Amino acid sequence: MRDHLIIEDGRVASVIRAGRALVSGIVEFVDELGVESTQVVVLCQPSTRDIAETTATAFAGSGRRATGFTLPDGEEAKQMGVVEDVYRHLNTQRFTRRDLIVAIGGGALTDTAGFVAGTYLRGVDVVYVPTTLLGAVDAAIGGKTGVNVDGKNLAGVFRHPRAVAIDIDVLDGLPPDLIREGSAEAIKTGMIADPAIVEAYEADRLGVDLDDVVNRSVAVKVAVVNDDFTEDGRRAILNYGHTVGHAIETSTGRSHGASVAIGMHAAAAASAQVLDFGELDRQEAVLRGIGLETTAPDAHAPAIRSLMALDKKRDASGLRMVLLRDIGQPEVHTVDDATVRAALTAIGVD
Repeated sequence: MRDHLIIEDGRVASVIRAGRALVSGIVEFVDELGVESTQVVVLCQPSTRDIAETTATAFAGSGRRATGFTLPDGEEAKQMGVVEDVYRHLNTQRFTRRDLIVAIGGGALTDTAGFVAGTYLRGVDVVYVPTTLLGAVDAAIGGKTGVNVDGKNLAGVFRHPRAVAIDIDVLDGLPPDLIREGSAEAIKTGMIADPAIVEAYEADRLGVDLDDVVNRSVAVKVAVVNDDFTEDGRRAILNYGHTVGHAIETSTGRSHGASVAIGMHAAAAASAQVLDFGELDRQEAVLRGIGLETTAPDAHAPAIRSLMALDKKRDASGLRMVLLRDIGQPEVHTVDDATVRAALTAIGVD
């Protein structure tokens, strides 16, 4: 079991614990943090309702009042209408600023739960229990929350969860498709900061040791977030593959992980053009080796370009992309139209 600490203003703002049997010990973890809430609202998705019900029962057994509320699965959870539904449930429960939200599910669920926690009563405590690899290595870590308004995550707030409990036992039981999707974000982390993650996937593909991969990925993200919580500088490197990836996800309906893999291939092609990046083929082999696509010939180029124009990383000088000089050497560059064309051509979008 390992704890990763996010520090803000000299204090521990968030504790990320990765280990075994954490779901069954969630009440003890919350008590250890000193959370003194008298009420817990457990947010879940249909696919995680059983775990949520067990968790609510455990909190009720500790003397707290506990209720549950179910959000839709996947990206359907990331809508303002869903956020309003959660607000109204909290209203009916007479939820106070001393109470606690526990969010159990994938990355879309924790994104929405974090947005609710950051805005309801101007901020309440939330604990995430990510039940997908994607959530464990990315979405649940770092305090970025968001819901979709035309583009991806265009409404959001920065809000640290009080804690994140990553139960490796839960992740080990995931079907291969969910391991594959989350692995895209883990490989991204390896490409920008920890080559050992890339090497692990080269050696073992989807059979990688999730305990090692999760802890390595979380360690990278925590280090970057501790350096730049509000994405004023270095944190932007975590968006490698996401400029094109988010556009692919929104326009084609592919999953987040599948879209990020395609976006990484686009970013690597742009990197080759701008920075002479020489590992494009290696990255492609790693992604394809675990069954991820690196092209999207069905994508509509005008739609992709339009969505990229909405990307959060744009500024007055133009579109910024995270590029690689080498594995573990990311840089943020404003790219010209020729570079964008090269990136899109590489993924089969003309």
